[in-house]
This record gives sequence, C-alpha cells and structure tokens, in this order.
Amino acid sequence: MKRLSIIAFSIILLGAGCLGSSGEPNNADAGIFKSFTSGEEWVQAVLVPTAQGIGTLATTNVVDITMDPQDNNFLYISTRGNGMLYSEDAGASWRQPRDEALQTGTVNQVTVDPRDVCTVYVAVSSRLLRSDDCMRTFDGETYVDNRGVKVMRVAVDWYNHRNVWIGLDNGDVLRSEDSGNTWRTVLNAGDSITGFLISRTDSRQTLVSTSGDSIHKTVDGGGKWVSLSEPMRNFRSADTIYNLIQSDDSGIVIAATGYGILRSENFGNSWKAVDLVTSPGQVQIRAVGMDESHPSTLYYAANSTFYRSLDAGITWETERIPSGRTPTVMLVDPMDPSVLYVAVAYFEE
Repeated sequence: MKRLSIIAFSIILLGAGCLGSSGEPNNADAGIFKSFTSGEEWVQAVLVPTAQGIGTLATTNVVDITMDPQDNNFLYISTRGNGMLYSEDAGASWRQPRDEALQTGTVNQVTVDPRDVCTVYVAVSSRLLRSDDCMRTFDGETYVDNRGVKVMRVAVDWYNHRNVWIGLDNGDVLRSEDSGNTWRTVLNAGDSITGFLISRTDSRQTLVSTSGDSIHKTVDGGGKWVSLSEPMRNFRSADTIYNLIQSDDSGIVIAATGYGILRSENFGNSWKAVDLVTSPGQVQIRAVGMDESHPSTLYYAANSTFYRSLDAGITWETERIPSGRTPTVMLVDPMDPSVLYVAVAYFEE
C-alpha cells in the first residue's frame, strides 16, 4: 500500500516551544543529532512545526529511532514522556500522530511492516497499538497485558509479514501469526527484552536480546530456543545487551553489551570482542552503527564522543557529539551510509 500525502495534515499540532523533558535537566541538548559526513560534523534535528510557530525536541529524551524500510526519508522516534513523532523529510521536521494516546507518555519502539508502509506497530506501556491506515487511526487492543507488564520491543518478519514478535519487560517473548490478532508465548528469557534481530537471509533464524540474560536464538521461528550465554561468558557483563545490528547479508552481527562491542560471523553462535578506544566496561555503549554493505565500517557513541573505524576496529577516529546526554541508539542510512542519526536521553546515575 502506498502512503498517501494526506498524512501530513492528519496531525495534532503541538504548542510552540519545547516538548518537555519529563522533570529532568532542561538543557537543550537532547533529541536527535544528524550527520551528513559519516560523523565528522553533527547538527541537531529537532524542529517541530506548530500552529503557533516552531517547536523543538531539544529537551526531549529519545530512546529509539526507526526508519521506514521502503523510504529512508520517513523516520519514527520513540520518546520518554512525549510519545512518538515521525518525520517525512529525513529529520528536517517532526510531527505527532493524531491519536492522543501517542502524544504523551513513554513509547518504547515503533516498527513498520516491511511489506506495507501504512501498517505501523507501536509498543507503549502495556499495549501494542497497530495502525493499518498510515497512522490515521490505531487499534489499541492489538495486544494488552492486563498484568501491567510492559511491551518493550516489536518486530515484523520480512518474509511473512503476518508473523509479528513482541518482547515484554518480564522476559516473555510472544509471537503472532495473524498480524497481532492472536498471540502465544514462545519463550521466557528471564529478563526484560531489549531487541529482536531477524536474519535477512532466513527469517526463521531470530536473535532475542535481554537486559541481563544474554541472547537467545531460534532457527525454526520460535519452536525451539538455545541460550547464547555460554559463547559470551568470557566477556564480563556481556549478558546485558543494549542493541543488536547486522550486515545486509546477516554475515556480521554486532552486539552492544555491558562489556563493550562484540562481533559474530555466524549469527550469534560465537563471539569476538571488538577492540575499542575505551576499555571493557569503562563506558556504557548503547548506540552502535555499521555500514550494512561494508561492515568493516563501524561506529559507536558513548558520553559525548563519537567513534569511527573503517577497518573493523583496528584503528579508530573520534569526533564530538554536542550533547551531554547518553547516546541511546544510532541509525545508519542504508541508502546513503554517510548519513547517521544518533538519539540521546538523560539517565540518572
């Protein structure tokens, strides 16, 4: 289905000024930072057109970024306290959907159906919301957890887009084979789910990462699972996984962990540490990126520093990101790998 241009008008306009920072420091160094030069220079991409003027995301904590798999100009961001926003112009400006439930509160992740750009899933609190009409309306009953358990992550199978995964903060992984109409629990990983990685060559192979129980792997679409904690046990604190990314052929998987950055060449069966400028565990690395077609080009961000390697971590160059907040996630544009996005948020020590 094509996304219709009318979406630009189906929004609730925000008041001018800042969206807010949920009671945290009011420094205007939050939101999204974008680079057109592979990280050599950064600009804040935080403008929000409003009925009263130009608003800003500059004090808004952003916890996730998603790019439409069919349109690299269409981006979604998840925030802590200010709902979700989207951009139709590669981050030059941001808007909110019309649904009031998505204009406030914490949104954990937004995922787009890889076969249908008008189908959007949003993980917010104890619910999974789904829109089938380019965000004009949302079904708030796609998944509801009456226990108060939060939906942290959602993923859609690129091969069969009716297969949808969600991960909860109690460690449960649920799978739907009918686009979210019915669900069944296929795994309890023990700790909050932090990510899904579906192999780009065989969608039956999926990695599920957690906040404290390493990574779990299935090769049959969730029928059977194996824990990858043993292959990672030589790396202290690597059982905490912040992010997983892969090359365009899934031949390389990169994990941002409590230890540092780990690299796998067999979709998680074994791991090697990537040599970094920082020592293992010295800094918290949540944001990691890679040129998907040239996976020797690797990036990460920690504190206010951006790191770039063109040789898979043998040597590194550094640049400064103009924010004192924690980089939460990095996105490399697969259509133009010189374009990078970094989201930042405030975390209490």
